[in-house]
Amino acid sequence: MSSFLDSLDHITVITKDLKKTKDFYVNILGMNIDYSRPPFKFDGIWLSLNKRAVVHVVVKEEHIIDENLLPTLDHIAFRAKDMKKIKLKLKENSISYKERITPDNKISQIFLKDPNGIKIEISKVI
Repeated sequence: MSSFLDSLDHITVITKDLKKTKDFYVNILGMNIDYSRPPFKFDGIWLSLNKRAVVHVVVKEEHIIDENLLPTLDHIAFRAKDMKKIKLKLKENSISYKERITPDNKISQIFLKDPNGIKIEISKVI
């Protein structure tokens, strides 16, 4: 079956603390600030991987939320280049995480939470 979709474009994180969220995604996960973000009327930033804005951060107080939509998100997953460096960075910043290997022993995974309580998965094919 052919899909009319190409790929996941981005996820949006709603936060109360823009600085703390930016610091986590930039300083801990190594993302870059994407300055192509349009001048919306609400505060926020875009964060990129490989020159593509994949995480949009919006400040909660200024974001209009449709009360009929109940937001649910289990986790955000990123592929890693170097798991050892990520683990070291997390330890240096006292960020707790859990490690797991998939049942087929093909993927190493780390699970942690961002400053907003969103579960983050970082994985690497073994």
